[in-house]
Amino acid sequence: MIRETATVTRLEGSQAVIDIQRQSVCDHCELNNGCGTGAIGRLLGHRSKSFKITNEKDLKPGDQVILGIQEKAYLNASLVIYGLPLMGLISGGLLSQWVFGESDVKAFVGAAVGMTLCLIASNLIGKYRFSRQFNPAILQIIAEPKD
Repeated sequence: MIRETATVTRLEGSQAVIDIQRQSVCDHCELNNGCGTGAIGRLLGHRSKSFKITNEKDLKPGDQVILGIQEKAYLNASLVIYGLPLMGLISGGLLSQWVFGESDVKAFVGAAVGMTLCLIASNLIGKYRFSRQFNPAILQIIAEPKD
C-alpha cells in the first residue's frame, strides 16, 4: 500500500478537504546527488494538492492523517496512462506506413492520430475504471488539533 501524510484543512458537509504536500521523487534529488528531478521540483516549488474525502472517522480541521492507495491500482493505472498512448503512437505510425506507403509525413500523422486516440481512451478508462480504486483510505489519524 502506498502511504502519504495529509492534513485536514476544512469540513464541507460530510466531506473533509485534505491537503497533501507534494514531495520530490526521492531524497537524493533534494541533495543534488540524483537524476536532476530535484531541480525541477525546486523550480516548481512544493505546492500542496487539495481534494475531498468522505469524513467517516469524524475528522476535524487540523487533523493529520495517513492515507493509503493500493499499489496494484497505481500500477494498473500507470500502465494505462503511459502504456496505451505509447502503443497508439507506435501502432499508428506502423499502420500508416503499411496502408499509405513509406512516407515520413504520413507515418508522423498516423503516429500522432494513434497517440491522440489512445490518450482519449486512457482518459476514459482512468475515469470509469480506476476512479473508485484511487479513492484513498484513511489508515490512521496521527495528530489531532489541540484546543
